[in-house]
This record gives sequence, C-alpha cells and structure tokens, in this order.
Amino acid sequence: MSFDLFVFALNVAFVGLLYLFLFEVMRVVLRELRQAATQAPVESPHGRLVMVEAGSTGIRPGTTVPLEPTTALGRKLTNGVVLDDSTVSGEHAVLYLRDGQWYVRDAGSTNGTLVNGQDVVAPAAMQVGDVLTLGGVQLRLTR
Repeated sequence: MSFDLFVFALNVAFVGLLYLFLFEVMRVVLRELRQAATQAPVESPHGRLVMVEAGSTGIRPGTTVPLEPTTALGRKLTNGVVLDDSTVSGEHAVLYLRDGQWYVRDAGSTNGTLVNGQDVVAPAAMQVGDVLTLGGVQLRLTR
C-alpha cells in the first residue's frame, strides 16, 4: 500500500511542477509582450503609414508602418506592407519615393486604389497627411 501512495505522490508532484513551469512560461511571455508594446515605434528616414481604418486585417488603428523608398502593399506575404483583408488584392499598390516626392500606383488590383477618395488610374503624387485607401483599409502618409 505504501508503494501505491508513493507513486500517487510522485504523480501529483509531477503535475504540480508541470503547472508551475507553464505559469512561469506565461509570465515571461506576458512580460515580453508588455515590453514590446511600450517600445517606441520604428523610425524610418523615408516616412511612415499610419493605420486609419484596418478593415479585417486585425491591425490596430494608429499602428505605424515604416516605409522603404519602394514599398509594395497587398495581401501576399511578399509585400513590404501585408494587409490580410479580403478586399485587398494580393499585389494591390506600390508606394515609391522619387526626388523627395511620394507616388502611388495601382498594381492591377480588383477594388482599385484611392488617394483622398480619388481613383488612382496613373501614378499619383501623395503628400504628407493624404489617405490611401486599398479596399476596406485606409492608411495615412506621415513623416
């Protein structure tokens, strides 16, 4: 009988240690997530896009995305800015910087690209503060 009690105690101890381990893992993960959330946004010498309307991307409004001199936007993972929304095409639009001026061109998207509510049919100049609309997603160009 004492051997059965000993095995039972070992099982209880093992389960207890397993729960303690999981608790510690969750504590570390939550601490790391809090630290990442309080860090300053990534700076870009070229400019940034700020999420205004996220559609179904799951990205929070106000989230900033740094821009490269040429940045592709769309649903595919190969884009510089990935927008996982059903109204955004795989390769939706391209933002590019030429001589200090931002331009956007539609990359053959299904739902079109708009700047401040106007259709982009040819490469269009963008100014800081302009709103870029890709399907149900809206992004504001900032410095």
